[in-house]
Amino acid sequence: MGGRTICRTKGTRPMTEHAKTRGVLYIAWGAAHVDVARRSAASVKASNPELGTAIYCAADDDTSGFDQAFVVPEGLARPKVDLLPDSPFDETLYLDNDTLVRQDLGSLFDLLQKFEICGAHVMLWHRPRHNKKWKHDVPESFPEINCGVLLYRKSERTTSFFRDWSAAFVEAGFRVDQVTFRELLWQSDINFYVFPPQFNKRIFEASELIYSDQPRARILHLEILRPQKNRLLAWLSDRIR
Repeated sequence: MGGRTICRTKGTRPMTEHAKTRGVLYIAWGAAHVDVARRSAASVKASNPELGTAIYCAADDDTSGFDQAFVVPEGLARPKVDLLPDSPFDETLYLDNDTLVRQDLGSLFDLLQKFEICGAHVMLWHRPRHNKKWKHDVPESFPEINCGVLLYRKSERTTSFFRDWSAAFVEAGFRVDQVTFRELLWQSDINFYVFPPQFNKRIFEASELIYSDQPRARILHLEILRPQKNRLLAWLSDRIR
């Protein structure tokens, strides 16, 4: 895949033998998606000022609001899948651009003291579109992982897993990446943990908007946070906090 080219880099924290860097990684293509990612990065800084932020994007994109920025190399089948092992951080939370962070994430990163990769189940895992098969039969009770919020630490094992996922995505030919992730995870001995859905909140039920004893969402991951051409949807999106 070749080397990664830095398009802009702001000050980064020095790494020592005893201090690992933690940060949030975004991968965006197109100015509108970079703008959405910038909003997400601002929410990270508001609630987790100690975390770094980095983005992979086009060379001419506006990368203000991010601590580090890198150019997406040409020829990648799925930049999100291909670039995860190239995070500039030792411990990384990858976020899709349509996310907002609402609370401190220190306890989430602390999972990496024990586990190598962490993610949340697909909320509607029972639907046929989330039970597609590539090569291997996987139990229904081992559902897909939503790959829009992934926590991982940099190591030879995680890098190897992500490289295998990149190759599998190309070979399988699915438009979505979660089918191959699920099967590779089932076959792998990677130390994986499923964190609570409040760290990847995809669906709100009506009762939650009125009253609920459930924990508050820590990370919102909602379609309405994507770039919106409809004025009403854009207005609603801007009011989500």
